[in-house]
Amino acid sequence: MTKNRFAQIASALFLIAMISGLIPIATFSADRIAAGKERPDPAGTYYVPPPKSDVAEPPLALAKTDKTSNAIAGEKAWLGVQVQPFTPYEKRILARMSIQRSGVSVSEVAEGSPAEQMGIRKKDIIFSINYKDVKTPSEFRDAVATLNPGDKIVISLLKNYPIALLTLEGTMGQSQGADKKAQIPSPVKDVKAGTASISANVFAPRGQRAVSSIAVSPDGKHIISGGNSLIPLGVGGDTADYLKLWDISTGKELRTSISNTHSLSLAFSPDGKHVLSGSRKNTIKLWDLATGNEIRTFTAPATKRDGDNLIFLLAFSSDGLYALSGRDKTLKLREVSSGREIRQFTGHTAWVMSVAFSPDGHYALSGSRCRRTETPVLCDKNLILWDLATGRELKIFTGHTGDVSSVAFSPDGKYALSGSWDQTIKLWDVATGGEIRSFEGKNTGRVNSVAFSSDGNHIISATRDNAIRLWDVATGREINTFRGHEGDVNTVVFSNDAKSFISGGSDGTIRRWDVKTGKEIAQFISLKDGEWIAITPEGYYNASPNGERYLNVRLGNNVYGIENYREAFFRPDLVKVALSGGSLQGYRALVDVKQPPKVSIVQTPDKATAEELKLTLRLEEQGGGIGDVRLFLNGSAVMLDNGRSLKVVAKDEKGASYRSYTLKLSPGSNTIRAIAFNTDNSMQSNDTTHQVTASFASTRKPTLHALVIGIQEFRNPKLTLKYAVADANLFAETLRAGATGLFEQVRITTLTAREATTRDGITSALQRFKAINPDDLFILYIASHGTVDEGEYFMITSNVGALSTQRLKSDALSQVQLKELVANIPSTKKLIVIDTCNAAALGDAMQVAMLTRGMSEDTAMKVLSRAVGSTILSAATSVQEALEGYQGHGLFTWAVTQGMQGKADKGKSGFVKTTDLAAYVEDEVPSLAERIFKRAQFPTVSISGQGFPVGKVR
Repeated sequence: MTKNRFAQIASALFLIAMISGLIPIATFSADRIAAGKERPDPAGTYYVPPPKSDVAEPPLALAKTDKTSNAIAGEKAWLGVQVQPFTPYEKRILARMSIQRSGVSVSEVAEGSPAEQMGIRKKDIIFSINYKDVKTPSEFRDAVATLNPGDKIVISLLKNYPIALLTLEGTMGQSQGADKKAQIPSPVKDVKAGTASISANVFAPRGQRAVSSIAVSPDGKHIISGGNSLIPLGVGGDTADYLKLWDISTGKELRTSISNTHSLSLAFSPDGKHVLSGSRKNTIKLWDLATGNEIRTFTAPATKRDGDNLIFLLAFSSDGLYALSGRDKTLKLREVSSGREIRQFTGHTAWVMSVAFSPDGHYALSGSRCRRTETPVLCDKNLILWDLATGRELKIFTGHTGDVSSVAFSPDGKYALSGSWDQTIKLWDVATGGEIRSFEGKNTGRVNSVAFSSDGNHIISATRDNAIRLWDVATGREINTFRGHEGDVNTVVFSNDAKSFISGGSDGTIRRWDVKTGKEIAQFISLKDGEWIAITPEGYYNASPNGERYLNVRLGNNVYGIENYREAFFRPDLVKVALSGGSLQGYRALVDVKQPPKVSIVQTPDKATAEELKLTLRLEEQGGGIGDVRLFLNGSAVMLDNGRSLKVVAKDEKGASYRSYTLKLSPGSNTIRAIAFNTDNSMQSNDTTHQVTASFASTRKPTLHALVIGIQEFRNPKLTLKYAVADANLFAETLRAGATGLFEQVRITTLTAREATTRDGITSALQRFKAINPDDLFILYIASHGTVDEGEYFMITSNVGALSTQRLKSDALSQVQLKELVANIPSTKKLIVIDTCNAAALGDAMQVAMLTRGMSEDTAMKVLSRAVGSTILSAATSVQEALEGYQGHGLFTWAVTQGMQGKADKGKSGFVKTTDLAAYVEDEVPSLAERIFKRAQFPTVSISGQGFPVGKVR
């Protein structure tokens, strides 16, 4: 056989193997893939249509042949998407991205369908429906078949162009032939509710931002994290990526800095004031931790190979003067203050992938990987020990058979640690360069990261099999395995006290773990639009204002937002307890909560000619019974039914009950939203909405109603306040002056006498507002004491003497009672101003009680605000003293009234709106507190419901 003939046969076999999917995608570089087989189609997408041989099952058929079909065969509810298996090529793309390798490919999307509205397009790859994996078209069809019209649907998918992992949410539509208006049935006796012994699984959105690097500050108070948007290098272009600063004690995301490039490595300066980040564009950035601002950028000339421009590693010297970075085959030592290159270290024959400074600052250790962009592929897979003073290569550590992904020195500098993609971890003697032992254990994936504990007794490793392992250094024994990440664990680092460690993964989560118990302490999750959430395994969470909207819980076939648990599980205080090492034993867990009923609005017209409307709800039990039912009109609660006095209209054969309500409407468009809780009100249902257009005309301007309460005399004389009555009178006078002429009438009721400000007196006063109209405004102002006990806020009324838990529940006005009273006021525009201060006159006992009895007052106000659909302005958190004695008033009320008099009208519109007032108070109170009292006071501002003007600037 001639050489030419042999070459022709070899080339043909190679092409056959490549087309058949037998050649690993790693054989090709990213730029070759983009230029070759993965060439974009005319639409600009990276996609290869599946060959006929790949289709093992027939695709789902649309009910009609055209794209306008509104149903898919076999569906009870309408989604409008057709799927088929995906190709070996698509599987290899997923393998390169270290994500789920199974799913279905979208072959058709019906126009106007829920799927199209969610953003699903042809050639997208669907991984799961409602957090249940779908691996075949049959599994996809079965998952859709369990859903009903109006059910929430969450789909995890890979967008075809631009390539990105996303979690999309929507609502199932109405299938053809379904009856939209369920009839109220005749009563059915003795129907038992179903049971719901189903464990709850919490799911974060997939694909928002992979965490590829984390670092803990020297004082142990902060975490810095960096990552990318889960788009593979060399494919799909760049995206704006971020550095996130977290408070390790609360789980709160403190700051975001835009890095614009995927942050592959991070390092804190020894003093904790600065952070270095290394990226994929041969760029190192120095950041100011206090401000989040970029101080300096160090950039070297780019090479022709994209892979050679990756800054895989970074390290600060122990004195903070120098930084070490790796790029291509070299290490570079830079002066941090100027960015000047001091020295270059050469010796590796392939990419430098990992680096560490010795504790004494005299040496550096580096690990190498293969250079797969070369032909033939170059690998050295070695560690090299360097002399920083001279740049000389001191020792080479050989033994790994795969890329050396991570290296570390022991705290005493005597040992070196390395993790490799050959699935092993090795311990080395620095003095001799000899291998002491290999930690192989049960690793089933490449090792991405390794770290020593501060005492040198343990090491931690993160691997591609989604696991983290704890090892004993002396024996090499695997002590524990930590699982929870739903993707590669990319980075891991011990806390300074070695009692816990922090990991970051491709699933977009940062997790803190307890070394002793092996349990996860909490997750920190960065979400889109700058939102975030921190959540414990029990389900207690802290979140940004809209962060909870992105976290879901799956119970059987039902999916709920974590916000459905808000009133019982939004507990930043308990998150802090867990993160400080405390136990949450004794607190109920989210998995123990029974499901609320399913709610739907039936037999209710969508047009009205009269002010009153009869509305009927269908409540189908899911095993948790039926508790409170709330109705919202245009964003504000207008009715709260606790079921004590309401008669059920009927029950059907499924045990669903029907309840009817009469609501007052506003002229024009009315959005009605209904939710229901389980029996103990620990979880609310997914909401249902109904739109009603009212054709009657308004005959008058709205009326402003206000209840202003000032309590300074109490049954317990130790609770006496000095400025509460003066504050209440000032607020009432300011409100009346600004509102006169703006409304039809201004009706302000002021309660300041001791006999009028008891719990019963205030309850009666609030109940009198149940007859006002939806377009009227309602304002509640309270100046008194407030506290939180056993997770519930209490307003201290004048009849309160003792402050024990039992007496507070019997004598004070609780959050539950206040919520019910305000929610039953039918106004759609509500504002609540609470100056329930905890002044020094209360004494130490009250302060201690507030610090130990559960959630803070600001948390209680945020929960109340969302529950009643009202903006709430509150004076201070529970651990602060609301400052008094400024201009003869409390500082908070003084600032509020100054804003109402015109200072809050920053836009010079001539009106003071609730949103403007909230912004003014949030800025002005801390400023005044610092300037006048040299103390801290931060008000709580929670905006919910509609914004509206409360006064006119004179």
